[in-house]
Amino acid sequence: MSNLFITDEDIETAPPVVGYKIMQLLEKKEGGQISIFEVTDKLKKEKWFSSRHLYLGMIFLFSVGLIEFKQPYIVKHV
Repeated sequence: MSNLFITDEDIETAPPVVGYKIMQLLEKKEGGQISIFEVTDKLKKEKWFSSRHLYLGMIFLFSVGLIEFKQPYIVKHV
């Protein structure tokens, strides 16, 4: 089973840091929502990107109540 927080991973791939990058993309969009596919397109250019890091970043944001999901959109909840 994957751990949400692992102490020996690169800080760039930590779920709160990835979540921050997702929130930055949400801030730039009007209406407070962005497509999951658009997030993937923009972040896949980063050297740290993997689907696992994106997934854990979204789980982190959802667990602290900052986003909701309206498929296929991520919606800002604050």
